Amino acid sequence: MCAFWIETAARRWRHGRIVGRRLAERRPGIRAALRVAGPDSVLLAGNSHAEFLGTPDFGGRPCINLAVGGSLAADCARHLAGFRVPVRCAASVLIIGTNDIQRWRHPERQRAVDRFEADARRILRILEDRSAQVFVSALPPIGARATGRDPAAVAAFSERLAGLCAERGHRYVDPFAAWRDGAGGLAGPGLHRDGVHLADYAPLAAAIVRLVALDAEPGARPPRRPPAPRPAEPLRVLRAAWIGRR
Repeated sequence: MCAFWIETAARRWRHGRIVGRRLAERRPGIRAALRVAGPDSVLLAGNSHAEFLGTPDFGGRPCINLAVGGSLAADCARHLAGFRVPVRCAASVLIIGTNDIQRWRHPERQRAVDRFEADARRILRILEDRSAQVFVSALPPIGARATGRDPAAVAAFSERLAGLCAERGHRYVDPFAAWRDGAGGLAGPGLHRDGVHLADYAPLAAAIVRLVALDAEPGARPPRRPPAPRPAEPLRVLRAAWIGRR
């Protein structure tokens, strides 16, 4: 039992250190982008799935990527609270949860799901203040090789996000729907490069842009067909996603 607690504490310490380093790398660029944010800007928040999207073209609206790879929902809430957004932006998009369902975090336990919901609620409160519309993504499916994550938790955690959206009047979307292999939380073949991260984020960016565009205001000019997103900066220190694969 003592060895178990020591191992869990060590994993939490490693996670905090990895995410902290990534935040330190990302912080200067994020702050610079936020200084020129306008009321038509779209904010991207969350974990590496959001970070790897880069800055897609939301119908001509500038995109500011606030995501930090490796983040838990609790990390994301803390990071967002530390960023100053000078104006209320047009929309925000959240992708979170993949790192919260690592098996060693016991996502099958009720208290883990409740904790995730509480952390996600904190995120939404922040995004509500900083954007006129909030879009929340379902958890991505995971690859069969990613044995360190619990496929059953994908649906359970996504349901909590959907409930929060219904409660708070936000849009719950599933840009990953086309790549799910049934309802079990697993992805079809060829989606991932490592069982967690997508082999190509351009199709995901296009899917998110389409879903967000559905909520465009009446009379607004139709969004341009988005080009492939500018690639995100490589994650030199992102290894948190690999901890759960051991």
